[in-house]
Amino acid sequence: MPSGVLDVAILEGRSLKNCDFIGQNDAYVEVYMSKKYKQRTRTIKNSNNPTWNEELRFNIHKGDDTIHFDVYDDDLIGRDTIGKCSIKLKKAFEDGEFDEWIKLPSLLGLRFRGEIHVVMNFT
Repeated sequence: MPSGVLDVAILEGRSLKNCDFIGQNDAYVEVYMSKKYKQRTRTIKNSNNPTWNEELRFNIHKGDDTIHFDVYDDDLIGRDTIGKCSIKLKKAFEDGEFDEWIKLPSLLGLRFRGEIHVVMNFT
């Protein structure tokens, strides 16, 4: 795998599964390649269709081939998992860019818990 810099823009989410009994999600996204180093977006309050428009930057090292996105609902005590997904970085490495809506599968992958719009640029 190549070394370089990966810019990851977390733009927005849509149709996120509501984890709250009252109101809507207070959603944020954690992004990481290694669980030792995670970055996250700010929390967007009371929305199942949040707009983050945030850019995160990662240094890519040998062996980094997958990026993980964990979407959470921030609660007064703790957090609820809305959905999780992983993307192989091969396309971003080859094309230099990636621009897609990524589905958040449910536990068995039969249904989806919403989507997030992610743009990545590799240099």
